[in-house]
Amino acid sequence: MSRVPTLAQRWQPGYGVAGILSSAVHSRPDETYLEDRFGVSLTYSETEAAVRRLAFYLDKHGVKRGDRVGIHMSNRAEIAVALYAVSLLGGIYVVLNANLKPKGLVKILDQAEPVAVIADDTTVENIGQEFEIKTKIVVSGETVPEGWVSWEDAQHSPSQMGGWHGFDVDAACLVFTSGSTGTPRGVTLSHENICYVVGAIQDRLNYQSEDTIGCFLPLAFDYGLYQIFLAAQAGAKLYIGDPGQVGPRLPQVMKEAGVSVLPGVPSVYAALIALGRRKPLELPELRAITNTGERLPLSYIEEMQNMFPGLEVFVMYGLTECKRVSIMKPCEFSEHSDSVGRPLAGTEVYAVDEEGNRLPAGEVGELVVRGRHVALGYWKAREETAKRFRKRAPEAAVELFTGDSGSVDEDGFIYFSARSDDWLKHRGNRISPVEIENEACTIDGIVEASLHQRESDDTLHLFVTRSDDGIDEKAILKALSETLEPAKVPDAIRILEEMPKSINGKIDRKALAGTLAE
Repeated sequence: MSRVPTLAQRWQPGYGVAGILSSAVHSRPDETYLEDRFGVSLTYSETEAAVRRLAFYLDKHGVKRGDRVGIHMSNRAEIAVALYAVSLLGGIYVVLNANLKPKGLVKILDQAEPVAVIADDTTVENIGQEFEIKTKIVVSGETVPEGWVSWEDAQHSPSQMGGWHGFDVDAACLVFTSGSTGTPRGVTLSHENICYVVGAIQDRLNYQSEDTIGCFLPLAFDYGLYQIFLAAQAGAKLYIGDPGQVGPRLPQVMKEAGVSVLPGVPSVYAALIALGRRKPLELPELRAITNTGERLPLSYIEEMQNMFPGLEVFVMYGLTECKRVSIMKPCEFSEHSDSVGRPLAGTEVYAVDEEGNRLPAGEVGELVVRGRHVALGYWKAREETAKRFRKRAPEAAVELFTGDSGSVDEDGFIYFSARSDDWLKHRGNRISPVEIENEACTIDGIVEASLHQRESDDTLHLFVTRSDDGIDEKAILKALSETLEPAKVPDAIRILEEMPKSINGKIDRKALAGTLAE
């Protein structure tokens, strides 16, 4: 019978997610690690001390190995402290978006069944009495609700430190994504998954200890969440901003924070580009940007490099189920601008046909990923896990069948075509919306584009935002008809003041599709 180690035995530098922090503490203890918009600033050693205090408090109140702990806050430094503390205990952290609607929050909490939750004054009311959660901690706020304890009180616990006796193959976190059935599904990632892929990503991105990484993405979004680990891996500083800052003040906020690396999704760069088109901006000294979530149009890359001379652009492809698949090196981009790069070290990617047979180089099929970062599966969802995480033989490694279509050439470069749910069948033609959206974004004055099909009459509708009011629907259609095949030219252009966005900052395609049904 295995014995659950005491807290004093659990901390061992270099092991598990908590080891990412402890390794950085050994090399850069007095350098600033975390800053946020609330004025919090913590060095690496101060972060570690706060982690150990919180871990001791949670341990004292019954959080043990394998228990889930919900972290439900607006973007702030305390999220990083909380997830490291849970990891140190061998628990499983679940970072929940602050903008989750009550119905969505209930669906996730019912699945995760957390024994503890950490909230702040913007989210504490979301955790009602109907949730039987024993330990509840609240950050900030003038008053502490009944049944809760303040973050400050939890931080008064004594600091103890010892070896960590967990296992790298244990589950470390659940990242909930929208499932194909409409029910959120929790991607279950192990310590090994996370630590391995963080090292592989850093090998490709090469973040510097002098960098300040500006994160304006929700930390509940895995792309935002991993910036916590990537910053520590490099010994860099992480400025934790908020998605609400992606607007007119973003360049000023970035400059004041000294941001040199900006991870983003296309809507973040679209906002910067639109601002730059309207008036000259006082810009930060940005040296690199990274992109995922949706394909970054070539026109965006060109405009960003015009705004920030010498800017390195890292185009990437990934899924929550394995975090990152590929990253394009900037030096390879000019010759492979249609690609999303080559697989990370230790990662194999290939395309298969509908029967699961491996396709020759260059042929389009479903992309399959192999590697140590492939997740353990979906939390309490055996059927969905079996569909996506498969073994070709009992002795074989698990492979991730992504549901995405694309191809891999003879040199290993991956060419992404579309997510499985994105392909459109229009008047007998199979169409990828990405191709048409990217083409639209090359038109002067167009900032964002999203293509949708109205099934009732099989018409294509292109929603766009613009920075130049002089360009109208007729001009857009004329420009597209000059570069696209007739079957791919939209039937209608819909100009919007602003694109609806999901809680992760991506274009909310469901909301746009809903307008066509009205």
